[in-house]
Amino acid sequence: MAQKREEYLMKSTKIIAALACSFCGSVYASDVSIYGMVDAYVQLYNGGNGTVVDFGSGGKGGSRVGIKGTEDLGGGTSVFFRLENGFFVDNGTNTTAAQPEGWAFQREAVLGIRNTDWGTFSFGRQYTLNFGGIAQFDAFACSLGSTINNFMAPAPYLPNNHIPGINGASGVDNLTRRDNSFVYESPSFGGLKLSAMVSLGEQNKLNSESEMSNKYGNSYAAQAVYRKGAFGIGFTYTYQNLAAEAPNNLKDPNAHAALYNLGASYDFGFTKLYGNLVYKNGSKAAVRDTNPNIMVYSVSTKTPLFSGSLLNGFAYLKNNTTDSANAWNVSARYDYPLSKRTTLYAGAAYLNNEKNVNYTINGGGGTSSAPTTNMGKNPWTTFVGMNHTF
Repeated sequence: MAQKREEYLMKSTKIIAALACSFCGSVYASDVSIYGMVDAYVQLYNGGNGTVVDFGSGGKGGSRVGIKGTEDLGGGTSVFFRLENGFFVDNGTNTTAAQPEGWAFQREAVLGIRNTDWGTFSFGRQYTLNFGGIAQFDAFACSLGSTINNFMAPAPYLPNNHIPGINGASGVDNLTRRDNSFVYESPSFGGLKLSAMVSLGEQNKLNSESEMSNKYGNSYAAQAVYRKGAFGIGFTYTYQNLAAEAPNNLKDPNAHAALYNLGASYDFGFTKLYGNLVYKNGSKAAVRDTNPNIMVYSVSTKTPLFSGSLLNGFAYLKNNTTDSANAWNVSARYDYPLSKRTTLYAGAAYLNNEKNVNYTINGGGGTSSAPTTNMGKNPWTTFVGMNHTF
C-alpha cells in the first residue's frame, strides 16, 4: 500500500510538472499560474482514550498545489480552468491515499466559461453548492476549529461508519465535491446571485438489479445568495439519489437524501456574526443502515484583535432518528498574519457526544484525519499551526 501511494504521488507530481511546462509556451496567449497552500499544525488531542500529540496537515486550509488559467475571448467573455491536487505536509503523501485511486487532481478539475452579462458555466469535479452554502456563513470557513465542520462529513471513507453528517456520512453520500458536475452561477442582480448544480453518478444499475438506470449517484442543487452592505443571507437546497457500492450497502434501491441550508451573516464593525441552520432528511436506509433525519444549528464570530482575528464558534446537532445521538461543540482560534501570505494560528475546541455517537474534531477538506474518538466520549484539542500561500 505504501509503495502504491508513493507511485501515485510521483505520477501526480509528474503530471503537474508536465502541464506547467506545456503552459509556459502559451503564457502570452492566456493567463496561467501555479498556486498553492502549505499548512501544518501540531495538537494535543484527547478522544477518550488518553491524550496524544498529533502532527497534522491542513488546519486553516488543506495543503494543495494547482494550476489555473484564463483566456480573454473579448466582449466580456473568458474561458478558465483549475486543476488542483492536495497533499499532507506531515508525511508528503497525496490526500487521495485513503480514497479511490486514479485521481490526479482530487480537489478540483474544472473547465468553465464566464460572461459579465449572462454568468458562469463550469464543468468537472468541483465544490458543491451545499458545501459552499455552509462554508460562506461560517467564520472558520469549515476549517480547524469550525464547530459546524465537525458535523459535516464524519469519517466518510470508513466502511462501518453509520454516523450521519450534514455534508455526507459515507463514500456514497459525500457532498464536499462532486464528479461529472455542471454548475451555473448568475451575475449579480442588485446583490442577488442564483446558482444551480447537476452532478451525474454515471452508474448503470445497483448490484441487485437487472434493469439499467442512470439515476444512481445523481445530485441536484439550487442556491440563492443575497448580499447588501454588511448583510448577507443564503439558502441552498440539495437532493441526491445515493450511489450504489460494491458490495451493495443500500437496502433501499430508491435511497435518497435532501438537505436544506439557511445561512446568514452581519458585520457589526467590531465583530462579524455568522449563522447556519441545516436540516437533512433521508429515505429509509439512505445511508447504509441509518435513516438520517438531523438538524444542525451553528453560530460563530470573527473579531479583529491585536492585528489578527479571534474566531469563536458553537454548534449543536439534533438527531431525530436515533436516541442519545445528539452532540454539541465549542471552539476558539486566533489567526495572526506574519505577512500577506503567511499566518500563524492557535486554538482550542471541545466536543460533547451523547452515548451513541463519536463525532470528532476535524480540520477542513484535505486535512489529516483526527485521532480516534471513542463512542460516547467527549474529545478536546489544543493546537498551533502555520499556513502559507503562494
